[in-house]
Amino acid sequence: MTILSFSLGFAWHQKFLFGKTWTEENKENLARKANYSLIFGGTALMHFLALAGLSAVVSGAGWQNGLHAGILVWFVWVLPPMAATYLFANRSLKLLAIDAGMYLVLFGISGLVLSIW
Repeated sequence: MTILSFSLGFAWHQKFLFGKTWTEENKENLARKANYSLIFGGTALMHFLALAGLSAVVSGAGWQNGLHAGILVWFVWVLPPMAATYLFANRSLKLLAIDAGMYLVLFGISGLVLSIW
């Protein structure tokens, strides 16, 4: 599932989807030097932990329950703290919609797949 999260993130941030807007909204952050091993390693670890937790909740629950649980997890535990962070950082709502939207798709698909796996 972690590979799915990276694949989705890769596609999500391409110019033909939201990449152009995401880059424009992140100009200041992208100008700073990045530690890519920390970014990708840390992201892989965090996604693995989140999706392992989701798996523990939805395993064997049936695809509809898994889909609903994935969306509920996003709505209750992903979106609110993410939105609060974006508000305090004075980041645009457009950027929040792009970034949070990717997680909505990720948790929905993951919940569905993990519940029937």
